[in-house]
Amino acid sequence: MKEKKSLTRTIALCACMLAIAGVLIFRMAQLQLVHGEEYAEASQRKTLRTYDENASRGEITDRNGTALVSNSVGFALVIDYYTWDRDNQNDVILRLTDIMKEAGASYNDTLPLSSTEPFYYTYSSKDSDDGAYLYSFIADQDEWPADPAPAELIDLLCEKYGVDDSLTAAQKRTIVGVRFEMERRDFSSYTPFTFASDVDIETVSLVSERSRELPGVNIEVEDVREYETDYAAHVLGYMGLLDADEYAELKDDGYAYNDSIGKTGMEKALESYLRGIDGERSVETNIDGVILSEFISKEPEPGDNCVLTIDLDLQKAAEDALEQTILDLRASGRELRGADAEGGAVVVMDVNTGEVLALASYPTYNLSTFRQDITELNQDPGRPMYNRAVQGAYPPGSTFKMVTAVAGLEEGIITPETRIRDQGRYMYYAPDYTPACWIYNDTGGTHGNINVSQAIQYSCNYFFYEVSRLLGIDKLNEYAKQFGLGQPTGLELGEAKTNLAGPESREANGGPRWELGETIQAGIGQSEQLFSPVQICSYIATIANGGTRYRPHLLKEVWNYSYTEQLEVIEPEVVDTVQMSEETQQAIFEGMLGVTTEDGTASSRFRNYPIEVAGKTGSAQTVTGTRSAHGVFVSFAPYDDPEIAICVVGEYAGSGGNMAPVAIAVYDEYFGLNQDEPEETYEDTTNTLQGAGTGGSTVIAAEE
Repeated sequence: MKEKKSLTRTIALCACMLAIAGVLIFRMAQLQLVHGEEYAEASQRKTLRTYDENASRGEITDRNGTALVSNSVGFALVIDYYTWDRDNQNDVILRLTDIMKEAGASYNDTLPLSSTEPFYYTYSSKDSDDGAYLYSFIADQDEWPADPAPAELIDLLCEKYGVDDSLTAAQKRTIVGVRFEMERRDFSSYTPFTFASDVDIETVSLVSERSRELPGVNIEVEDVREYETDYAAHVLGYMGLLDADEYAELKDDGYAYNDSIGKTGMEKALESYLRGIDGERSVETNIDGVILSEFISKEPEPGDNCVLTIDLDLQKAAEDALEQTILDLRASGRELRGADAEGGAVVVMDVNTGEVLALASYPTYNLSTFRQDITELNQDPGRPMYNRAVQGAYPPGSTFKMVTAVAGLEEGIITPETRIRDQGRYMYYAPDYTPACWIYNDTGGTHGNINVSQAIQYSCNYFFYEVSRLLGIDKLNEYAKQFGLGQPTGLELGEAKTNLAGPESREANGGPRWELGETIQAGIGQSEQLFSPVQICSYIATIANGGTRYRPHLLKEVWNYSYTEQLEVIEPEVVDTVQMSEETQQAIFEGMLGVTTEDGTASSRFRNYPIEVAGKTGSAQTVTGTRSAHGVFVSFAPYDDPEIAICVVGEYAGSGGNMAPVAIAVYDEYFGLNQDEPEETYEDTTNTLQGAGTGGSTVIAAEE
């Protein structure tokens, strides 16, 4: 009986095994014989994806063809949406950021929050690019507080992005920073995410070695901006990723949120020339994501090369001299005479074309290390990223007096022979208002009985008080506007809001009524006169060429990328004309020549200089008794056939004469003189001129 049961079980087991084997054989036959061709075809199915192939950006050179900004081959780490491990992306981000931190490399993370505890916001204001985007992002989230504390924001982001609570605070911050950036950059099947740009080869090697742990992270070759000079940072500018407003404005022009754009300087101004047209790269993969082939399906078109009007050697001379002059003034320790000098600017212009040959601002920064230095630069009280040459607005001081002189001569208020006796204190508005000439305040003396050329030479306030009063503010400002003062110059870099003092600007700014007595202060460059160094230089160039005001410009020529075709030449553009008779021009020229020769206010600086230079000093009072005056020095040369005009501004430099050495260094370079500066450049020197002052006093011409 037992044997019978055992046999039955054996037969049943064998039957089951045969049945299972039959099913397997049937299924294999079905797969291989019936559907074999279909499945074989599926395994070979290919997917074709298209990516943007970035076009090379145009290069920038100086007027002589010297490279200022070029391109070099670099590497970028790009996350591909199709192969990105979204289930484990937080882990992959930690691995990738650990590699970057170990290598000391930077990556894209604009979440304005400190990287370690205690957390705090790092935006400059809620209205800044990063601040504005963050609060717009917060407002888009359901049930988030409108203004979360930094630590609360970390918790909210961790919840949103599914960050493991067991991680350290620093690790959480790292993950949410990258996830926030990916969302900000619209990471999707249409837009790969550039995790890091300009990555060095050592870091690329580390990423490559661990590629299996970093699915979706690709190493791509890219063009990297190469800055060929340590000079002209404010002129050239830098690039950065698009912000929300820029993307909204430019997306219809083919820009992706991941793209870089010129942010400042000529990189921004010439964006339409420098940016090329992206091509397309097609990538063929099989069903498993393995790349089968890769090819350029649409060739990119590189951007155009731009030649600037800047002369790099002249730019170097201007920057070096400006820095050295300000440092020497600080080292002099002379209270209220420039020991508290801070920053400054230099503008050099071709008087016959409006071409800007040099444009310098101090302090400055290095474009090559800009990214690494950004935090320090933003915190520097000297504001090195502030372009004083175009963004600064300064009172011109006595450099404005040539406007008053031209207006007075052309309107017939005075002639070149008219003499006005400087009586020290101007009493027309007495007893309420009795301003005095600077020489009377300094020495108790006067400039005596002088004409307009002498008034410019000695910078006599009294003379110009009288001419300004007789002209009136409306007529004075009519000429100032013709010279471009207080008016936009049209320079590609843009410029600060400036101010031409008078009833018009006073009313526009909501100030009190303009009083007649204020006109005489406006006529000597005080009151509320505020002009940029570019405006002042353009005004001096207009005087030098006889009254033609050209639009200042920095772009000279545009060429195609291979330099085989010239696409555009920027011609001189006349924007206004100031009527100046030969008699008027000669009187102004003689006065400005007297400033640098004989016993004028800058004669000690130009003694024995081999080229005749016409100049004018200006000192603009700041906080009386507390800070040194701003110093402004303007000039043109050669005197008998002007070629270039220069404006130098020194913040709290003490006097305009203190900034004259900068102009000398520029002239040395321009005319090839290589002249050494005289010893004791900043030693105060005064010359006495025996003449008929009020009460028989001695007339003293000192540096202003």
